[in-house]
Amino acid sequence: MEYKEFDIRAFEREPRKWRARVRRTNGMPLIRGERVVEYLTEMDATTAAEALKMAMAAIDAAYFLPRSKRGTERFWRRVMANEAKTSSRR
Repeated sequence: MEYKEFDIRAFEREPRKWRARVRRTNGMPLIRGERVVEYLTEMDATTAAEALKMAMAAIDAAYFLPRSKRGTERFWRRVMANEAKTSSRR
């Protein structure tokens, strides 16, 4: 499955133990400046769908951005979350 600019594949490591493999669709390393081409989810999931969700969560959390941009991304995500909470209380 393609998600954003990543290719995610679920595979069964052992019976009922699923993981996902993440690669960029263009074949470039996951993080610029590093030679990491592939990421495997660290925890086993009971279904392929759950493994895919874990991989998508890692992508959404900006896990594959350069280290200098990760802090900025997390900062803006917190700001946006706080704004959403504030506007829902009104």
